[in-house]
Amino acid sequence: MLRFTGKNVAVNSIIQPRQLHLVLSGQRLASGRLQLSHYARVGRKVSARSASTSTSSSDDKSSHASNLPPSAVPPRKHRVELKPGPLKTPSPSSTTPRPHSVSTKQTQPSFPAFRPSPISSTPESVPSAIELAKQDIADAAAKGVLRPVPHDAGTIKRFTHQAFELLKFYFRGLKAINTHRNQVAAIRSRIATGGAALSRAESRFIRTFHQDALKLIPFVIVVVVMEELIPFIALYVPRMLPSTCVLPGQRDRINAKARDSQQLVLAGNWQLFDVLRKESESSGFIPTLSLKNPGALCGIIGVPAWGPLQLVQWRLHRHLQNIASDDKLLKQEAYGRDLTLPELKEALQERGMSMFSERNSADELRAQLKWWIDMTGIMPEGADDISRRLFVLSVIGSHK
Repeated sequence: MLRFTGKNVAVNSIIQPRQLHLVLSGQRLASGRLQLSHYARVGRKVSARSASTSTSSSDDKSSHASNLPPSAVPPRKHRVELKPGPLKTPSPSSTTPRPHSVSTKQTQPSFPAFRPSPISSTPESVPSAIELAKQDIADAAAKGVLRPVPHDAGTIKRFTHQAFELLKFYFRGLKAINTHRNQVAAIRSRIATGGAALSRAESRFIRTFHQDALKLIPFVIVVVVMEELIPFIALYVPRMLPSTCVLPGQRDRINAKARDSQQLVLAGNWQLFDVLRKESESSGFIPTLSLKNPGALCGIIGVPAWGPLQLVQWRLHRHLQNIASDDKLLKQEAYGRDLTLPELKEALQERGMSMFSERNSADELRAQLKWWIDMTGIMPEGADDISRRLFVLSVIGSHK
């Protein structure tokens, strides 16, 4: 009995490889079929005998398992397969880029970006003039421009201390104007004697001195009569103050207010600028005398637009003439290569290009300034420095 069982086991071990060999080789031999049928009959006998022995042993095991304690491991749940399964969308990071894909930054021109930043329709809360004056004084004290108030000072002592510090600040500003006068005279004498050529910084210094000298007389009258009005003048009439008598906070607010006004003009008059651009696109320049409404052009470059038409045209002509001379100096100095970030913002704002944001780098602003200098340097037939710059301003205002 045991020998016969062992023989059957050996036969079963032979069946599998020989079946595989017959299937792979594809040989349909008669001897192979006879041998397989013989092995199949033997295999059925062995399986029948093993089945009879397994039923008896399973009964013994079941009777023995009934006496054992229940298992702590819970039975495994039947696996449920979802057909069809959910589709997995590939993540953007796992997707492979196309071989000929071009990035957005390469397709879109980085400059000029003439569209102004959107202006929020919700009005912001504006502090009162007294609160702004207090903020300016506190900011000047924090930056070392004014001496801070003692900690144990009362209300009267605090007011007296701040008034005295402001008086000293304005007095030093008036003395600085006289110092600038001597410096301007030294620059002019150097140029007259054949010295070094005038630089852009010196040219702007001379221009600022002339503006401060014109504001000197009315400012002195205000300081002598009532100096407490000066913070309010900085809020409502900032052009009345000389540059040497403006606190840092007041200067920042004046620049921000001028830039907001320019962006409002750009956003509200783009159709007018578009008409000007289309009318003069063939010639490439706009004559000053042909302007019927120069107030919009004055608005985007920060020039006052009040007064009669001849006065507004004169202001516009004078400002653009100063810009033309400044452009020549900038071109000689490698398109403002040495300008700082605040100086670049000031130069762009004077040219009506106030669309920059705080995120723009110095290189981006310098590229915008270079675009302006190159565009205004192209002189069509019959154009001059003023008429060509008027056309470039119409391009900027029309967002083209």
